[in-house]
Amino acid sequence: MSFTIHIEQPVAPLLEELPFPVRDSLRAHLQRIAETAEFLPPEDPRWEDLVQVQPDGDGLRTYVAGCCVRLHLLHDSRELVVEQIGRVRIRLPESLALAW
Repeated sequence: MSFTIHIEQPVAPLLEELPFPVRDSLRAHLQRIAETAEFLPPEDPRWEDLVQVQPDGDGLRTYVAGCCVRLHLLHDSRELVVEQIGRVRIRLPESLALAW
């Protein structure tokens, strides 16, 4: 049985505002992390394919569908806790835009 995914209350409404394809990709990626946590110990280097350790040492982060997700894996309670979701969109001036 995989880890339970818990999305912190302030983050849940933001998740629902994302476009459906982004939200769907994000949920699928979180499910993959939760399932992987069942079998891989925290120190296993294969985690680097799914998540990165926060530079400040406080949790993990992952990127999916243009979003940065900050999370914690709580092995004792078997939970994946999503603490933050951020989405950065950059609009380039016309002079820097790619020509097709």
